[in-house]
Formats: sequence, C-alpha cells, structure tokens
Amino acid sequence: MNQAVKVAIGVGLVLGTITIVYSGGQRIFEQQRLSDEIARLRDDLYLARISANRCRRSLASGEGELHAFDARLHSMRARVDSFEALDARGVAQEQYPAYLETFTAYNDSVDAWRARERRLRTADTSCRTVILEHNALRDSMQQILAQMDAG
Repeated sequence: MNQAVKVAIGVGLVLGTITIVYSGGQRIFEQQRLSDEIARLRDDLYLARISANRCRRSLASGEGELHAFDARLHSMRARVDSFEALDARGVAQEQYPAYLETFTAYNDSVDAWRARERRLRTADTSCRTVILEHNALRDSMQQILAQMDAG
C-alpha cells in the first residue's frame, strides 16, 4: 500500500476518533447540565409547593374566619333590626342607649369586615402568583425531562 494512503487512513482514523470523543464528551456535558438543572428545579419546585400549600391553607383559614365574622355581623344586624321593628315610630327612649350601642358596634364591625375582606383578596392575589410560579416550575421540569427522554 502506498505511503500516502496509509497516512490518509491514519489521519482519517485520528479525526474520526477525535470526532467520536468530542461528540461523546459533549453529550456527557449536556447530560450533566440537564441533571444539574433538574436538581435545581426539583429543589425550587419543592419550595414552591410548600409555599403554595401554605398559601392555600392560609386562604382557607381566612375564608373560614371571614364567614364566621359574616355570621356574627348578620346576627348584629338582626339585633339592630329587632330594635327598629318594635315600634313604627322608632326606637323607644328607654331602649335607645342599648340600640345606639348595638348600632355603633354593628357599624364598626362592618368596617372591620371590609378590612378583613380586602386583606383576604390581597392574600388571594398573592397566592395566585405563588401558585402560577409553582406551575411554571413544574412545566419547566416536565420540558427538561422530555428533552432527556428524547435525547
């Protein structure tokens, strides 16, 4: 065999080997990068899930408290209405101090109910953001896992 052919075959073998090693190395680096990203996303997803669950529990508790407050408010309104319903001319003078105290407490409670309701709405908005971030992390994790399965 001719010396030039032997050199060409040798160069071809060396280049082929380098290409295979390079491609294999790139694949290993890509696999490691994906594994690192999955580990990071898994940790972030775990923390986001804890936050989302905490948010849901807090909202459920806040809603329960608001409903209980609402029931007390309706009871107070019924008491105010009962004072006003006793006489078509208005509240009797001897009952007026009790009526005024009940009416004032009811009005103060309405303001407190509104403040709680606003806080609950704000918390709900914040929780929706936390849940959306959790879902985005979950979707990212699924995409990376799909890439690994395809690769």
